[in-house]
Amino acid sequence: MKRTAGTRDISRRKFLSLLAGLTAAAVNGRGSSSDGESLDRSQIEAADHIVRRLVATNAVPGVSYSIGNSRRILTTGAFGLRVISPHAPMTVQTRSALGSLSKQFVSAAVFLLQQRGLLSVSAPLSDYVPEYIYAREMTLYQALTMRSGIPAQTEDCEAPIEANIDDSTLITNLNQHALDFPPGRYFAYSNCAYDVAGLAIKRVSGMNFGQFVAKNFFGPLGMRSSGQLGSIKDDDFAQGYAPNGSRWETESFSRADAAFASGNLVSTSVDVQAWNRSLLNATLLSRDTLRQMFALPDAPDTKTSHYAGGWVIEPSGIIWHGGVLSGYGAVNMLFPMTGHAITILTNAAPERWDSGGTALAIYNAARLGPRLPLLLPAVHSTVPKSG
Repeated sequence: MKRTAGTRDISRRKFLSLLAGLTAAAVNGRGSSSDGESLDRSQIEAADHIVRRLVATNAVPGVSYSIGNSRRILTTGAFGLRVISPHAPMTVQTRSALGSLSKQFVSAAVFLLQQRGLLSVSAPLSDYVPEYIYAREMTLYQALTMRSGIPAQTEDCEAPIEANIDDSTLITNLNQHALDFPPGRYFAYSNCAYDVAGLAIKRVSGMNFGQFVAKNFFGPLGMRSSGQLGSIKDDDFAQGYAPNGSRWETESFSRADAAFASGNLVSTSVDVQAWNRSLLNATLLSRDTLRQMFALPDAPDTKTSHYAGGWVIEPSGIIWHGGVLSGYGAVNMLFPMTGHAITILTNAAPERWDSGGTALAIYNAARLGPRLPLLLPAVHSTVPKSG
């Protein structure tokens, strides 16, 4: 694959060593400042400038962001409006929809259950969701790494049936559609696959996905402003918007968005840093579990798809995922080589802004470590195009 001139890919061996030593890299905090525990004024201003431009250029109505390391939050900022009319400012405490950032919690929940000996990601999916007629043909790991063949079209699984949207309609819908490809043969990004993984979590734990995450992640980490979409009632929630020329029109999440695990969590840019610290320090998931979750599948097209268990793995060593939901855009990015993490939450889908590119630009502009190359182009499928 063509890359920017001068880019050097991090070797697979070196990358695995970074994962093995997440805590040491994070505590060292190389590149952020002399002690690794603070940012100077110029670093903060450089980060603020990039984020402010999202509002100034009308790319989003409002945005909040945070930079952290394995010990603490280093800086936060919020600009623009969480509600345009009547004006209400975005703050770092404003809750926003995470969209597909939820997938990192789905993957972590599955791997946590495996860590506790309650399931195996290499077992047939039929061990956990037997009513799905194709479940015996794939593993839970293939669902998490988007290699199951479960349909990539979200409408194929999330459409209402007689006005109902629930676990039953999810499986009924999927049972009416053939697999997109034989499991393991290709990669194709699939919300449906993560909806099914959320159902597997419920079957094994006895709790729905939102309850499981609240009990096992949000609670222990003190993420008090995080929860399932639609379950937290307060005034400090960002209204979603869609662009209409130079104006913004309100856009709301759907019932399916709130119901299914592929994108149904909300949080703040402050809370997400608590999650990032747990990953950098391996406090909830062991280092062995993290290595497995962050490892690319053994397949010839992983250099193109670079998708692991709920995370995109860059050759540079960056680990990240973007989030898109009707009216919302987000990104969460880990830098194991320096022990930093950057989170950006907005109330507009990334139609006018590049979520991953913006997070990387903040890292480089704030001089958090050695300058890193551009992210690889996004790949949604490696299935050959017909015709």
